[in-house]
Amino acid sequence: MSRINKVTAFAVLSTMVLTLAAGNASATPVSKDNAIDKKAKQVQALSKIAPEQVTWNEKKGVPTFVAGKLSDQKLSNANDAVAFLEENKSLFDMDSAAGELSLLTSSQDELGTKMFKFQQSFQGIPVFGNELIVHADKNGVVSSINGYYDPEVKRSDVKAKEKLSVDEAISAAKADTGLSGIQQFSIAKGDKYFYQAKNGKYHLVYLVTLSTTEGAEPAYWDVFVDAQTGKVVDKLNKSAHAHAVGTGKGVNGATRSLNTDSYSGGYYMRDVSKPMYSTGGKIETYTANYGSSYPGTLMTDADNNWTDPAAVDAHYHSGVVYDYYYNKHNRNSYDGVGGTMKSTVHYGQNYVNAFWDGTQMVYGDGDGSEFVAFSAALDVVGHEITHGVTERTANLVYSYQSGALNESWSDVLGNLIENKSDNLWLVGEDIYTPGIANDALRSMSNPSQYGDPSHMDQYVNTSSDNGGVHTNSGIPNKAFYNFVTTSGITRDNAGKVWYRALTQYLTSNSQFIDAKNATVQAATDLFGASSAEVTAVNNAWNSVGVGAPNTGDAYEPNDSRTAAYGPITSGTVYNGKLTTTADQDWFKFNTGATGTIAVTLTNLPGDYDLYLYNSAGTEVAKSWNSGTSNESISYNSTASGTYYVKVVGYNGAMSNSVAYALKATYPTSGTPTTGQWYYETLAFNTPHPYSNSTTYAAHSYTKTGAQQVALHFSRFETESGYDKVTIKDKNGNVIFTYSGTKAAFWAIVDGDKISSTLTTDYSVTGWGYSVDQVAYFSTAPLFGASATTTVDPIIGN
Repeated sequence: MSRINKVTAFAVLSTMVLTLAAGNASATPVSKDNAIDKKAKQVQALSKIAPEQVTWNEKKGVPTFVAGKLSDQKLSNANDAVAFLEENKSLFDMDSAAGELSLLTSSQDELGTKMFKFQQSFQGIPVFGNELIVHADKNGVVSSINGYYDPEVKRSDVKAKEKLSVDEAISAAKADTGLSGIQQFSIAKGDKYFYQAKNGKYHLVYLVTLSTTEGAEPAYWDVFVDAQTGKVVDKLNKSAHAHAVGTGKGVNGATRSLNTDSYSGGYYMRDVSKPMYSTGGKIETYTANYGSSYPGTLMTDADNNWTDPAAVDAHYHSGVVYDYYYNKHNRNSYDGVGGTMKSTVHYGQNYVNAFWDGTQMVYGDGDGSEFVAFSAALDVVGHEITHGVTERTANLVYSYQSGALNESWSDVLGNLIENKSDNLWLVGEDIYTPGIANDALRSMSNPSQYGDPSHMDQYVNTSSDNGGVHTNSGIPNKAFYNFVTTSGITRDNAGKVWYRALTQYLTSNSQFIDAKNATVQAATDLFGASSAEVTAVNNAWNSVGVGAPNTGDAYEPNDSRTAAYGPITSGTVYNGKLTTTADQDWFKFNTGATGTIAVTLTNLPGDYDLYLYNSAGTEVAKSWNSGTSNESISYNSTASGTYYVKVVGYNGAMSNSVAYALKATYPTSGTPTTGQWYYETLAFNTPHPYSNSTTYAAHSYTKTGAQQVALHFSRFETESGYDKVTIKDKNGNVIFTYSGTKAAFWAIVDGDKISSTLTTDYSVTGWGYSVDQVAYFSTAPLFGASATTTVDPIIGN
């Protein structure tokens, strides 16, 4: 086929071809024709707006982040944003932007950037956690679309008619959370949503929010009650407690300058000096008098010389937090509109915690030995009030990765507010074990110091702690630490990037990859695409395994003819990956005689091309088929010698997740044999089906002295894109990552050991895998194994 007939494509389209085929196991099946039609429309939409970057939701087959100069016409208001989304609705498999999206909020910042956040709805009812944000630059050009939109809700069998009243749903939520006997709630409300449960099924629910301190412990719950059956589908404990605090000296007696409010006969612990007061906002500090009711009694003093250390710290630190947000980010209080900031101290008897309850801060006094008064730590106060900021902006769902981001953003901003010069980047060190220096709740510089992960390889799959929100926050914490400590990056600029990402780009269901996209885009907005800040934030996330190129390619580096991998064995399939738009893979082999050289390239995730060169580096043949069509070369060699094969993506086609399959067959007569494959019967199985949130023990096969080893997967079924099997070599390098449903295939690595490990996420299971045969490549049988005539192993697709 001539080159001019090839369809022009963007680098992102090669990834899209692969991800559009992935789907949620619970969704209504879509016919192949419809899937192809959907993909064609999405390709057309992408071709029209020409994005520079696209990130895909592999489960849903729609983007979560699209960035670039996306529009020709200027966008000035929410109606223009809806019109833009309507024009590009096929990209999200959307029926009607106007009918499915409602404006949540809009703003314009000091850069002139306009932001419009929309809520997805179905049959007039919002879909929980699904929001799309449209940004336009100061010239009105659409610069990004990000967030979550789910087309599957339209194809589900969920009904929009409720059978329960809101009061019945609230009663069911109280019963499920053990709060039926409680009379006083600061929040007790229910709103209708469509909610996708962990098994992928949609429900019409009442989202019931309950907040009270009347029970044995403070409670702040979101409970999802099925509006037709009354059953609780899910629930989230939203009490954002200061968790596992660190070393501190307690209330240290330092003299504070406090802003108070006078009255006839004394003073209130009420700060009316801040800009928020112009609209009635204040900073107020109360005491619960060691009880469980709050806000309690407003603190007073006769001579303005305050003697309650816990109250002094709470009041002073709240003012510092307010000043940080106002002076650094032009944010007027936690809600952005000057809302009163209330704190209550002396909550309970020796209460070991602090929490944001959705309306105010509450502090316990600690037990006096392991913990001191929680208001003594500025980073803890900043952390908890930042939960209030998050609640009014991104509103990150407090579970799993979005919940870990919620915790991490509070850790980050709490540390920036604290602004210590020791550069230890600890959390809660001023309230925990006052007799031990630098003992802390968490470490952002070294999360593993307190048992938290610092890389995605260490991600903890658990259903406890709302999916590990306090544990897995170590990963984004480490990313921020890597960013802020990069040479040339200031704390102020790092804070601006993280705050802008929170308020402009993150949405309720944002995951770690969305946080990377959000911070990169925020840095681009603030400092420019080629800035040191953009480079640093990219590197920071890559260093913790979020969005980093993961080649899974045993043959790198092989990006030039001089670095070609080989010599490769005739008739053996080699699987490699093009992991960047500039990547190209080179291989070499030696022919032993004249004859036909046949080279094939299959299992292509994008438009890849194939070239053959002789020993002088002269091109002798090529294959240029369109799209994902297989490539093949047949060349008549008139002399023996070294030949080179090059694999390259047309127009930047690449994929980090799918390996191509390359095989070269060539004449070997006259050349001593370099070895052959030997086969053994050995069985490995995962549980059928496997469980969620689990990393299974590795299955390993070792053949000492072998040049290569292989596993034959006779059956392979996992949740596509989320439950993954990693194949490692003897050095522990990840060579391949497989996911989804595959026909029988071989996985092969260099060296004499191969292992496979299944890691699953928190929802949707699958059958797993079965290995029924193993093989090794050697110049002679090892340990008595006998050769067979079975065809050479081929790494699967």
